[in-house]
Amino acid sequence: MENSLTNYGNVYEVDLGHSVKATMYMANDSSSCFLTNTNTTTDAIVTFRGNKYNVPAWSVSLLPDCQTEEYNTAKVNVQTSVMIKGKNKAEDEPISLNWVWRAENIDDALLGRGNFSTNGLVDQKIIASDASDYVWYMTRLDLDQSDPVLSNNMSLRINGTGHVIHAFVNGEHIGSHWATYGIRSYEFETKIKLMQGKNIISLLSVTLGLQNYGPNYDKWSAGLIGPISVISTKDDETVVKDLSSNKWSYKVGLHGWDNKFFSEDSPYASASKWESNYLPTKRMLTWYKTTFKAPLGLEPLLVDMQGMGKGFAWVNGHNIGRTWPSYDASEDGCSDDPCDYRGEYSDRKCVINCGQPT
Repeated sequence: MENSLTNYGNVYEVDLGHSVKATMYMANDSSSCFLTNTNTTTDAIVTFRGNKYNVPAWSVSLLPDCQTEEYNTAKVNVQTSVMIKGKNKAEDEPISLNWVWRAENIDDALLGRGNFSTNGLVDQKIIASDASDYVWYMTRLDLDQSDPVLSNNMSLRINGTGHVIHAFVNGEHIGSHWATYGIRSYEFETKIKLMQGKNIISLLSVTLGLQNYGPNYDKWSAGLIGPISVISTKDDETVVKDLSSNKWSYKVGLHGWDNKFFSEDSPYASASKWESNYLPTKRMLTWYKTTFKAPLGLEPLLVDMQGMGKGFAWVNGHNIGRTWPSYDASEDGCSDDPCDYRGEYSDRKCVINCGQPT
């Protein structure tokens, strides 16, 4: 079949009726055919080259020699494996795990120290080059006493397209925001206090991976696209200072990642460098670590990350992927009706587990 598809030859299409067409690839010494039923509800029985074929609705049949059906997209049998969660039966293993933690070091970012600077905002895809989900955007705002934006009623307004943003002004966390499920563009505004003189604005933009399907997906923006503005209201007058064209410094990644907090070979793996007297919860930019005995047997293991925020997980120094189980899917869109996958693709078709962790 590879020969007839890849070698120079002729391609013919024949309408067989009932929304079915045959596509024939003819090479010198071989031929291969496809039967396509574009009807979304009705199966079809058609005659092709003297043989009858049953082509289910919205499916394609593959005939490697234009005679024998070897495969149809609607007749695929899939083996189903049921995973059962069981307790860890390792000898003398405690029921609960003992965790230690340490905060991510963000001192340089809060002081506006990046790896490089440029005028204006840059797409996160370009800055990170797929090396990290995390990019710091940092700028300096100098205000003198007469600056019209300086008042007791100021806010910072950010337009972004990442999944999460953590915002800091002069070293103080002023708020965090994450985009609505399925809608990545957002506008985030929160009250701030600026002082006369130097002010440092540090914004950590976080993505949960990058768009990898859909029309022109490579052109979808990520990160902080702007505008980013300081809004001031004084005596019924609104003043807007656009920071988008400011000089911005950028830093890719996290200190803990760069120093391999997840590896026992790291100099930061020493127990003395981790806190154990209490365990903070719902705390951003925090590393957590525990140890456990491997369960008996050779079956695949499940790591239950329920309750964790956006982050990554490692086991024995190996990255097992991103986590964000605390981010629930929309409550809308699920149905008890039988699922019908036929017809054009839609991300709202056959939706399950609405309102559950994504």
